[in-house]
Amino acid sequence: MNRNNIIALCGATVTAVALMAGPASAASGAAVTVRVEGLKKTLLPPTAVDVRSGSITKGGAPSGACPAKSAAGALDVATRHHWAGTWSRSFNDYEVTSILGEAHNFSTKLYWSVWVDNKYATTGVCEIKLHRGAKLLFAVEGSKTQDPIAIEAPSSPTVGHTFTVTVVSFSEAGKSKPLAGATVSVAGHSGKTDSHGTVPLTPDHAGTFTIKAAHTGYIRAAPVTVHVTG
Repeated sequence: MNRNNIIALCGATVTAVALMAGPASAASGAAVTVRVEGLKKTLLPPTAVDVRSGSITKGGAPSGACPAKSAAGALDVATRHHWAGTWSRSFNDYEVTSILGEAHNFSTKLYWSVWVDNKYATTGVCEIKLHRGAKLLFAVEGSKTQDPIAIEAPSSPTVGHTFTVTVVSFSEAGKSKPLAGATVSVAGHSGKTDSHGTVPLTPDHAGTFTIKAAHTGYIRAAPVTVHVTG
């Protein structure tokens, strides 16, 4: 991406940025953050929720078998119960089959994977115990696991000063590395990350901008908002 594109990336009007504004920041004291990435779009941006006591019993789960303080409970609160799952008596857990109207299961060769703090969860949603501040991601997977990506950028850059946006991917174990070729977009403009996973941006006026990133074969990143000051 050349310098002219870089300037244009941040030179669009604040009104245009507002149209693609990301979710509000997590509420103070919230227990966990839940995000849902569908096959073609984000179904639920990062949403801060407090998990509850008790148990989840939908889909035939016996009372007490699936703690409400698990990943299943966080999903239930974040989606306002708008999800479905098949209860397995042999595994004593759910196979999540639908979230916010988008349905997938193992028989269709697509399924819902779960990531906690950018690490791939190897247990069922009822077995995932969440610590305070945990970041929970539900995403559609195929025959090959798709790694999640994330955006790293300063929260308050200044006008006329170039800053760097970095896109990284995470392995199943949660180890990050720079991701080349990711598409970074803001205010209707886009560019690709270099071999170091970076894109330089030079804002020419103050405002609030939402940065997005995606790459074929990876789970799209949660948007990042930067506040450019004068």
